[in-house]
Amino acid sequence: MADVTALDPAAFFKSWQAARLDNQDLKPMGAAGLQQAELIWRKWLAFCAANAVAWDAAQSTDITRFTQAIGPRSKSKKTSPVTLRRYWRVLHDLYAHALATGAVAVNPAEDAKPAATERVPSLALPMNMWIALREGLSSGHTFKERRNRLVLLLMMRAALTVREIIDLTLASAEPYAGSPEDQAAQFEHAGLPLLQPESSHWQQAEPSPLYTLRVRKARTGHERVLLLDARTSRALHDWLEVRHIGLGLIDPESRLIVGDKIGQAIAPNGLYNICQAHLAHCLVQQGFMAAPMPNTIVDPGGIQHMGPNTLRNTCIALWFNSGVPLAEIQRRCGFKDASVMSRLGAHLLNPFPL
Repeated sequence: MADVTALDPAAFFKSWQAARLDNQDLKPMGAAGLQQAELIWRKWLAFCAANAVAWDAAQSTDITRFTQAIGPRSKSKKTSPVTLRRYWRVLHDLYAHALATGAVAVNPAEDAKPAATERVPSLALPMNMWIALREGLSSGHTFKERRNRLVLLLMMRAALTVREIIDLTLASAEPYAGSPEDQAAQFEHAGLPLLQPESSHWQQAEPSPLYTLRVRKARTGHERVLLLDARTSRALHDWLEVRHIGLGLIDPESRLIVGDKIGQAIAPNGLYNICQAHLAHCLVQQGFMAAPMPNTIVDPGGIQHMGPNTLRNTCIALWFNSGVPLAEIQRRCGFKDASVMSRLGAHLLNPFPL
């Protein structure tokens, strides 16, 4: 192993980066994570220079002062405890490498760990609100109505994240070619009949094929195949009928969900706005929740704090409560570790099997 005691800070970071990428025991770190780590390292070096501290002679008090000096993105907010711990984790990892390679005698981040943040329970909706959202789905046939209906069903019935929806391509969707018996077996395995009662206001005008979706997990690139239920399949079929209008020849790798009729990609806030509009329409207009007042303190339990993750969490809780096997939920959601569901504990009928 190379002696890094004489390396300058930039060379040391490169040696850490190479070791980090080569470490098969840790969760893979993508380009974005490495870029963020480099940014934190540069900020740390600037702090050291400003305080006449050599990076390889820093003390735990120096790291504590550094993390306490991290400013928030907005002047009206405080620095998130999550941000503080992220900065600390990067420095701890870097100095662990320095310790292992002989650049330092101790890891100064070891005694500078920020206070643990409270594990906030995930938000999910009670059944009466969920029924209101289900019954309130638009049955319209315009471009936006078809797109928005599909987006909402992918959140509510397939538990997809915003990033997963954005990353779907036309090639991701394929008609399911199995026989009716195969379909019934697949539904039973996936727990789809248990998903939730169907809306009495939705009647399938004519048969449409069932679809499968190939969903690529953000960051890891892991792919999973989901069989969509009849209503979500119908929404996808309806969307595909108008998705190509005005766009000419379509590349199979084009985005499945677009923001407008000229094919521009939809941004995360676009999906958030679709979700918020549906929540407001179904919950505020029907009296479940009060509309937010302008220029007032945000109610932590109010509709402002609901979004795509609320729909996803509720769908997952419904699967669990309906008896869908935990392994199947883990597969459908792409969870590497199903313990992430423990945050839904307040919404589960039975204790989560930790």
